[in-house]
Amino acid sequence: MELNFLLAVATAGFLATYFHLVFALTAGRVGLAKLDLAKGTGKLLFGDSYDGDPPYVLGLAAVQLNGIIFGLVYATVIGPMMSGPHVLRGLAFGGLLYLYAQCIHVPIFMKGGLFSHKVNSRAWLTAAIAHAIYGVILGWLSPLL
Repeated sequence: MELNFLLAVATAGFLATYFHLVFALTAGRVGLAKLDLAKGTGKLLFGDSYDGDPPYVLGLAAVQLNGIIFGLVYATVIGPMMSGPHVLRGLAFGGLLYLYAQCIHVPIFMKGGLFSHKVNSRAWLTAAIAHAIYGVILGWLSPLL
């Protein structure tokens, strides 16, 4: 893999994650559940290390790093195995991430229940749209190996 490829994929993953986070934080303005993914991730990863809440920036960095890593997985493994337009490939990948998050990550690690039902009755919809945003932007911007 070339450095230019890695930088392009990392940039696509960063931007896709940024818009994913922005939507989740501002979803309350359009009647959906607001999700503070950075705060939850920070508490999950670093909560025991601090007397109170960990610094917000640690959760934000962890979410961004996660988005970049998933972008690399998409560009090198999953995306090349799929067919169709790049935006639809990315959307399908975002859907896979959504299913993983709502069926495994949120219930087991975050203790939020299956499809976030313990967080908010409409959190699943916010998460679905946020993952669709992530997938579409990633598919649109990311090169494939």
